[in-house]
Amino acid sequence: MVKETLKFIFKIRGMDCAEEVALLKREVGPVVGGEECLSFDILNGRMTVTPAFGASPEPIRQAVARTGMRAENWQDEASESREEDFWRRHGRVVLTVASGLFTALGFLAHFWISGASPSAAGAEELDVAHGVPRTVRALYGLGILSGAWYILPKSWLAARRLRPDMNLLMTVAVCGAVVIGEWFEASTVSFLFALSLALESWSVGRARRAVATLMDLTPPTVRLLRADGGEEEVAPDGVPIGAQFLVRPGERIPLDGRVVRGASEVNQAPITGESIPIPKSDGQDVFAGTINGDGVLIIECTKPSGDTTLAHIIRLVGEAQSRRAPSEQWVEKFARWYTPAVMVLALAVLAIPPLFFGGSWHDWFYRSLVLLVIACPCALGLATPMSIMV
Repeated sequence: MVKETLKFIFKIRGMDCAEEVALLKREVGPVVGGEECLSFDILNGRMTVTPAFGASPEPIRQAVARTGMRAENWQDEASESREEDFWRRHGRVVLTVASGLFTALGFLAHFWISGASPSAAGAEELDVAHGVPRTVRALYGLGILSGAWYILPKSWLAARRLRPDMNLLMTVAVCGAVVIGEWFEASTVSFLFALSLALESWSVGRARRAVATLMDLTPPTVRLLRADGGEEEVAPDGVPIGAQFLVRPGERIPLDGRVVRGASEVNQAPITGESIPIPKSDGQDVFAGTINGDGVLIIECTKPSGDTTLAHIIRLVGEAQSRRAPSEQWVEKFARWYTPAVMVLALAVLAIPPLFFGGSWHDWFYRSLVLLVIACPCALGLATPMSIMV
């Protein structure tokens, strides 16, 4: 008797890139017996767990929650779309837009309260960094909170695990800017990083919609030819290799196969991108998802529904989304060294001059925070998702 393999499938809210996958592997892996027990589908936000020993879903959900993400039982796409509320679908975008608006309102309110003109931005008569009125601070504070809403849980986890990352550096930089009175700088940094995360999430959603469009290319039924000459409509996954099916003019071809009778022109643009229909006759191959022309074709199935050219394309799109581009890999390696180095350097700026050269603790504390703010890598955090999106 074969022992049934225990498997849990979760929908992970907040998993949009390989960075979250690495975080989940570090946190969930020890709970289930190692990282090899986990598999991920970023495109659909799915995590599959095959524990090496007896485990229940609750400890896995708790481990995911410690990363700032949320694990839910996997449901089919139709029921999920019905149950998914507005905040789950658009919360990140709403908070990013709110962060940008509060930052802009705070900046404009500072001009208005100070009696200056917006055209005087950067001029000496308006100090946007210091002497910030309470109303303006409140607007900037809302901008900071909105932008950092999804970053703070990851930062806390990185600090608790003593594994500084870009999220932690961004959080420290924002807090440092607030401490030294650079409210506008803090709100801007928070907004830019939130924007980079929103762009990354948007690119994943766009790829997900593209795959859904690809899946719609396959007809839901196949007109299977029986041995007695009759026809029977069945699902594509119920058609065995070698079976023959009928495709009428204007219909989509449901499975990969070889033409055994008939002649027609087939529009292969959805699969190959060819701009004109291709003539097909006896002995020639056709692909699932392509569109038959004016003739009637009888086709012999050569591949199961899960192994068609279209199915391979769908799988490749998902795998490509799960892998990092070379630029993303470089940024990750750079941040792995850059973040701890900046924090160590800021600590050195804070401690060495007062301890060994009689410097003022207040002055060097201020300068160490300035170093953290200016070292915050907003350009790197924003550039990679932007380039991938384009």
